[in-house]
Amino acid sequence: MTRTSLRAVVGLALLLFVGAAGCSRNGGGDEKGPQAELRQLERKVSLKLAHLRDQGPTDPAMRERLHQAQELDLKAEQAIAAGDYAAAEDALVKANAILGRIGM
Repeated sequence: MTRTSLRAVVGLALLLFVGAAGCSRNGGGDEKGPQAELRQLERKVSLKLAHLRDQGPTDPAMRERLHQAQELDLKAEQAIAAGDYAAAEDALVKANAILGRIGM
């Protein structure tokens, strides 16, 4: 693992930890927040995307798929912020499927 990718993974893990700590202080079991499965899927997709970004794919087809997955991840983040967890889950499932086809 390169130093850059290690930094990205550690940074992402730290952000997720801080976010989880904030949720637990605010009740965590809040009906208004995303379910644990959605948060887990979001982390999984984010880590895969960070890893692929650090590798910097040179294949044009792979770059296009990576871009599609990133767009879906962004759409999911926006949906979570808006409280539309069903749309967020749909986007994350699609992004995860694209990443799976890439080999992640």
